[in-house]
Amino acid sequence: MKTRKMRRVKARFQWDQLKVSFWFAPVVMSVVAILLAWLLYWIDGLIPNETLQESHLILTGTPGELRTMLVGMAGTVLATAGVVFTLLTLPLSTVAAQYGSRLLRVFLGDRTTQLVLGTFVATFVYCLAAAISIPPASVDPNGPQVTVTVGLVLMLASFSSLIVLVQHISTMLQAPNIAAAAGAELRDVVLAEMPEQVKGGVVSEANSKFLPDSLVEKDGYPIRVRQAGYIQYIDPQYILTLAQEHDLVIRLLRKPGHNVGSEARVALVWPANRVSNELDQQIRNAFRVGNGRTPTQDVAYAVNQLVEMAVRAMSPAINDPFTAMTCLDHIGEGLILFIQQGERSPYYYDGANQLRLILEPVAFTELLSGAFDMLRHASYDNANVLLHMLEVIEAIGQKSNSPKERQELLRHARLIQVESQAGALIEQDRERISQRCTELTEQLRSEH
Repeated sequence: MKTRKMRRVKARFQWDQLKVSFWFAPVVMSVVAILLAWLLYWIDGLIPNETLQESHLILTGTPGELRTMLVGMAGTVLATAGVVFTLLTLPLSTVAAQYGSRLLRVFLGDRTTQLVLGTFVATFVYCLAAAISIPPASVDPNGPQVTVTVGLVLMLASFSSLIVLVQHISTMLQAPNIAAAAGAELRDVVLAEMPEQVKGGVVSEANSKFLPDSLVEKDGYPIRVRQAGYIQYIDPQYILTLAQEHDLVIRLLRKPGHNVGSEARVALVWPANRVSNELDQQIRNAFRVGNGRTPTQDVAYAVNQLVEMAVRAMSPAINDPFTAMTCLDHIGEGLILFIQQGERSPYYYDGANQLRLILEPVAFTELLSGAFDMLRHASYDNANVLLHMLEVIEAIGQKSNSPKERQELLRHARLIQVESQAGALIEQDRERISQRCTELTEQLRSEH
């Protein structure tokens, strides 16, 4: 059970990494190309050369001639692949310079780019695999005509995909498309899988040996990570299973996105005397620590990707308020989806209504501050962006039924008004913002 769950979380985390790599698709497609070359060569052995001699759609020739054709096609594809790699490095530098290095993963994870790159690599590998498979004419006088013909078709397909790549890159590098890709990542992480809670909320003192108020921090066994860095992923379902199997209560002290030092405490376990070295290692293995944050479970980081793009768009060097407003729209969609998921309790119970895991959920306050604070400062002298921020706050408030969330939205609306007073706006723009804040305040304070 434990091994299976651990494999599942490792597979999920690794899949997220593979999706943003340029080598995964080419490797898979190259393996398929080798298998295809061997299959077609076997089929060619079943078809006499004389059967296809009169066909105008099949390449014919001696084994030596066909081998030369395949090697020539492989060389042509390899030379053209250099153009492909050049086309790929240009967008990488553009995205990093204009939108920020964090947005590189959006380009790296693009399926069309990966498939075009894979097509060239797979065609090159296919031609070499087919050429190596052809024996001398003294061994087999029949040449693999179908195999070579398919190689030609693959080469033509590779050249066609180059045109697709040029068109795709010109479209993909447009700011709305990059913002949309980052917005999709935000929505995905909001919907990330978490442990299921037992319905009913609070356990009674009669059927639980541990209650949240009875857990003294100094009595807990500390789980420490060995590596310094950012917590990229936590598997709470696996930890919950361990807690249930060993009759424990585990409190997670850190969340995905937090920076931890070597030997930093990331969890506490009660009762401490039940934690063995093996169990300590198992709980520690549920944490993934790396050099950078990832949007696998880190909602705040997914918001930051869009914020960074918007802040850079508002810099004096770029001065693109329309991109900033587009990013705000995607941030608003993600935050609306977040509040629609409902408020999560930090307490997780097993089927017997026993407290097993304490995990502080991501706070709506934290996400709002990350979404608006930096961008508000960067846009203090642009009335249109400030007004659009108020529109996004209004859209979020319409979906919120929580008084606490509405108060937080009101606080940010007031901060936008204060920011507008500090900027170099004309009086008419300040009045527009002030009037919009007044209307928004009345709306958020009113009952549904």
